[in-house]
Amino acid sequence: MFDSIKAGMQIALLRKSRAITQEELAQKLSVSPQAVSKWENGHAMPEISMLVELAKILNVTIDEILLPGDAVPANANFEHILLPYDSIADFSGSKWPRSMAQPALVSAIKLFMGLENRKDSMNRQINDDTEYIFQSAFTSICFGYSWGQDMFAENSLAVHGLSCEIYESGKYDEDTLVHMATGNILKGYPVVIEPKEYADIILATGFSDNGKILKGIPFLDGDDEKNSVMSFQQLHDFSGWYKKDIRLILIRPSAKKVNVEDACKKALQEGYQLLCNDTHQFDEPLVGYGLVIYQNWREELRKENDENTEIACLYPHIFIQFENKMRIKQFLELCIHTVSGIDKESLENAIAKYSELITLWENAMKGWLTESPKDADAAKEVRKGFDYILRRSSESEAEALRYWAAVVNAIAAH
Repeated sequence: MFDSIKAGMQIALLRKSRAITQEELAQKLSVSPQAVSKWENGHAMPEISMLVELAKILNVTIDEILLPGDAVPANANFEHILLPYDSIADFSGSKWPRSMAQPALVSAIKLFMGLENRKDSMNRQINDDTEYIFQSAFTSICFGYSWGQDMFAENSLAVHGLSCEIYESGKYDEDTLVHMATGNILKGYPVVIEPKEYADIILATGFSDNGKILKGIPFLDGDDEKNSVMSFQQLHDFSGWYKKDIRLILIRPSAKKVNVEDACKKALQEGYQLLCNDTHQFDEPLVGYGLVIYQNWREELRKENDENTEIACLYPHIFIQFENKMRIKQFLELCIHTVSGIDKESLENAIAKYSELITLWENAMKGWLTESPKDADAAKEVRKGFDYILRRSSESEAEALRYWAAVVNAIAAH
């Protein structure tokens, strides 16, 4: 019986055993490398006329391609690499600040799966900050400090017609993890390896050594370069990944797709509720969400002042604050064009308040992060000025949220 997955694997085996790359085979057949990738992944098969030419190039019969035996050749330990489903333009967004790994990762999955409808003049998927901004809100990351919902929360992948299955490494042996990861890639879908410790999150689109080595690109919280510059043509090797404490996330197609407008409405409602929070719920004072963070931050400064210690609670939180408020502002701007019938005037007023916030923090970074205070008195002066910035920011954000409330109430009314 014909099996497109087996036939695709056979094409890959035959091609690699003859030392032909996907690009070279595509050129010989006058097709795109993406077409060859889809054949090898079992998502499509060549037309009859193409099969004849393919069989000639690989020096086999058509039956040997379409009806391969079950036996796998002894030298089948080859690299299996998926190509993006559609061509991707060079990155044209802002490399800084882009410190959040999760929205960058979901943006990369969207591009890899060829799901970006915006195209440039060369018919390539536009690769900029837009999806990163959306995902910053869909995952709630821009509404918190070192906190956010799971990167694969309901709307994060569903807006692209994708879903996922998540497996904790402690519940499965190494062979099972490898089998699940390679099986998903052989079906044509990437996998994500998310370490429990602070380390690279891997988006794997290929493997070698029977899956013991994954081929992919890394993402890391706080590493702006990794979270913006990605290339599916220059993959990194990740060996021994299955021995670590990880979550294995299998990306899959889904029958359920969430409308982007509905996802924006939900993020607007959830974001408003999170930002209004005035009760701290975490062990660390500068981890969490809401206006309460400003109170906590000012209290940390007062403690440092009393103890005459060095200024420790500016970095890296000042960068988190700056990026989060910038992403909130950008998300609100996108919602003006994405959500029909939205209260545009109230939203624009909220955006204006976030613009004020961003200016405050830009000036704070330029003024206080260039050099350390020389003595305790100088440090107290910095804290005094920074306390003023925090108080002003809290007032501005509270005002922005009053405008935001009108937007949320109008959404609820409809």
